[in-house]
Amino acid sequence: MKAVATPWSGLAKFLLLGFGIPFSLVGLLLFFAFDGNWALLLNGLLWLVIGGAFLIKEVSHRRRLHRLKQEGLFYEGTVVNIIPSHWIRIGSYITARVEFVYKTEKGDCTKRSGYVLLSPFDRMEDLQVNIYVDRYHSEKYMVELLRRGVGR
Repeated sequence: MKAVATPWSGLAKFLLLGFGIPFSLVGLLLFFAFDGNWALLLNGLLWLVIGGAFLIKEVSHRRRLHRLKQEGLFYEGTVVNIIPSHWIRIGSYITARVEFVYKTEKGDCTKRSGYVLLSPFDRMEDLQVNIYVDRYHSEKYMVELLRRGVGR
């Protein structure tokens, strides 16, 4: 099984390498060539800050999931509904939230995941949900969405 990607997972590297570093370097060259032209340099620095923020978000998400895997409670859930988000589109992938149900000692709990990238061919039966809940604060949880199947 393979983990389903989030829209933010590869975005940080793309923004840093695609916009931030090139715009900053060209901005530095133009700044010294044209005696103080700040426009492209500030644009590059803005993309560096945005890319850095996404990188920090990705790393903190990964560390929190790792910590909850070690210390938290594990539940396996079933997907109830896939809620597409039409305002974020990345290629042919569908950005969606997954609604799932898992059983605890207190009864059934229904929650929603964060945004994930789903293939147009993904079905609810092909997705497995692992939920890691903090032992002391049940409202703090992380969701790991896995895709069943070999060829995807």
